[in-house]
Amino acid sequence: MPTDDDYEQTRRRFDELEVEQQAQFLIEASASALAKGIEQAGKALADGLEDAVRRPHRSSCASQPAGPGAAEPETAQRQAPKDGGASADADA
Repeated sequence: MPTDDDYEQTRRRFDELEVEQQAQFLIEASASALAKGIEQAGKALADGLEDAVRRPHRSSCASQPAGPGAAEPETAQRQAPKDGGASADADA
């Protein structure tokens, strides 16, 4: 990690450059920082995808309830009695 003295020395040297050289330096430094950021983001994405692929898959059928859930339409919740009789809606 650079010290404050290193920073100050670099800053003074930058100030001594011609305007065109300062602009070129800033463009190169910006491109370098951007490339490093993209590289780090790509690595983080690759690590996340690798973790997702290695995670055991759960069957979507096994995780679904046997009957309609509370969010299902009311008609999906009405079921004929298992004894073969009329549904509760027929009494209404």
